[in-house]
Amino acid sequence: MPSEKAIGIILSLASSREASCQLLESAEKGKITEGILVLVESSTKILARVAQIVPYNAFYTEGDPWSEARRKGLRIPEEVARRYEVCKIELLTELPRNEIKYPPQPGDSVFKLDPTSNLKQIFGVSPDESVSNEGGSHVWYGTLAGYANMPVPLKIEAIPMHMAVFGTTGSGKSFDTGALIEELCTIPVRNKAKDNEHVSYPMIIIDAHGDYTDYVIHAGQGKKLGRIAWIRRYVFPSAHTIEHRGKGSLVFPLAINLDLLPQREVAEIIMLYSKGTIEGAEQQINGIDNLLDWMRDQHSYQSAHDIFESHLDELITELESDQFHQATQISGMTVGAIRRALEEFRKIEDQLKLLSTKSDLKEKQFIKDLTGSGGIAVVDFSADGAPGIDLRTKQLVMTYVASVVFGQFTEFKVQKQDRYLLFAIEEAQNFAPDRSYPVGSSLAHQKLSAIATQGRKFGVSLCLISQRPSFVDKIVVSMCNSFFIHRISPEDISFVKNVTGGLPDSLARRLTNLDRGEMILAGQMNTVPFPLDIRIPRRDVPHTVGKTAVVQNLAKLRDVK
Repeated sequence: MPSEKAIGIILSLASSREASCQLLESAEKGKITEGILVLVESSTKILARVAQIVPYNAFYTEGDPWSEARRKGLRIPEEVARRYEVCKIELLTELPRNEIKYPPQPGDSVFKLDPTSNLKQIFGVSPDESVSNEGGSHVWYGTLAGYANMPVPLKIEAIPMHMAVFGTTGSGKSFDTGALIEELCTIPVRNKAKDNEHVSYPMIIIDAHGDYTDYVIHAGQGKKLGRIAWIRRYVFPSAHTIEHRGKGSLVFPLAINLDLLPQREVAEIIMLYSKGTIEGAEQQINGIDNLLDWMRDQHSYQSAHDIFESHLDELITELESDQFHQATQISGMTVGAIRRALEEFRKIEDQLKLLSTKSDLKEKQFIKDLTGSGGIAVVDFSADGAPGIDLRTKQLVMTYVASVVFGQFTEFKVQKQDRYLLFAIEEAQNFAPDRSYPVGSSLAHQKLSAIATQGRKFGVSLCLISQRPSFVDKIVVSMCNSFFIHRISPEDISFVKNVTGGLPDSLARRLTNLDRGEMILAGQMNTVPFPLDIRIPRRDVPHTVGKTAVVQNLAKLRDVK
């Protein structure tokens, strides 16, 4: 492996995980910085990362003979002082990539490394061969911190193992997730030297704040986005965006089709929508389930969706009929609770038109078309796409989408069809909340738990995106095997360290002060067995959401030139 000149010498007491190196004079005073990669030449070649640099000067130590001279501001003869810099390094892996089983020896040389010339040896793949010898494809994402021209490969084959993106507001989380989406729109099928063929990864994105509408606008301007077949933005029927969409618009209304859900699930959704929980509602759920069976058997109504869209008054009449009471032995208290729930559920049609609106989200073919062609569906829950819509209604739509996805991929598995989908969810704590989160329960929680535990077998990949990871259900997060960690709150540090399996101290202590657009990559999409500090300097489609011009706008209001 080519390396640059020697920068230091290993000191005593090294282990197989860390070592100390005294820097040579030529490498002192900022020529070596924390975070860069170095090479230890021992009995084997060891790749290491600079964790900490500690300068030492014998004339500047607490309580030394020069204390009084410093106190009086007298000149100290630094030129004769014993001075040096010690570099603490984390030992990462033997090269070629093997576990380190024996520590370096005192006196071993440490070299500055040019990683850009050694991508193949470090990552096992180079940009010129983004398809490895084993057949797995990679995309190249951002750059390694400290190196402007060192992209980092991500393993596509690890996507079905689920991923999580964590970061506080302003950490660059949405910008960087957008950059990842761009890479997943252009996945190499074969090595560049042999073929230029690419594919895109199908996606459904639950967009909480409109962060991904830039991609819809980009495509609507006739610009290409990788190899995707199409991208569409789905908004509530009440959104003003629907009223102003023109010919060729990529904005579509969202709606739900209850006939695509199991009947028992429909009953659960109704009670959840009414009560906010299904705990203690077993009799009411059974009653709704029996009532729908009654409508089918006694009155030939075959479509639950049609009943709730157009015949809800008839359903309530049957609920209160003596014949239904005698047939099911339902109690008057349960009838009253069901009626209140049905009246509450009526609002999703009377006020929001979620049942009667025409939408391709209601079509059974939707998931087949999406996964077959490599499209992207952005479900817009922002103030623009969901004006005045409360959280429980968003949870309802989310439950519907998750249920349809899970049901369709279960069919794909039975039919032995290999299909794939990335299901990215912004503000994941609102849909798979931990008990400590005050949002209450969510029926989507059950479906997301099922996708988290079984989806990888079917080809459904979760991407959980959250500002507060400790508020996301711990079981769901524990199923994630790749992590993109931006700056997080101090309260979330222990949680993040636990779910990632631990982080080196040099990276863990930076979790609360990572720069905007900087992240720690850990897990199975990472091609090396240690976390990386990476940065996302750019992306192809500009990120416009959240940009402000406070001073300029204030000046306009006061008519200041």
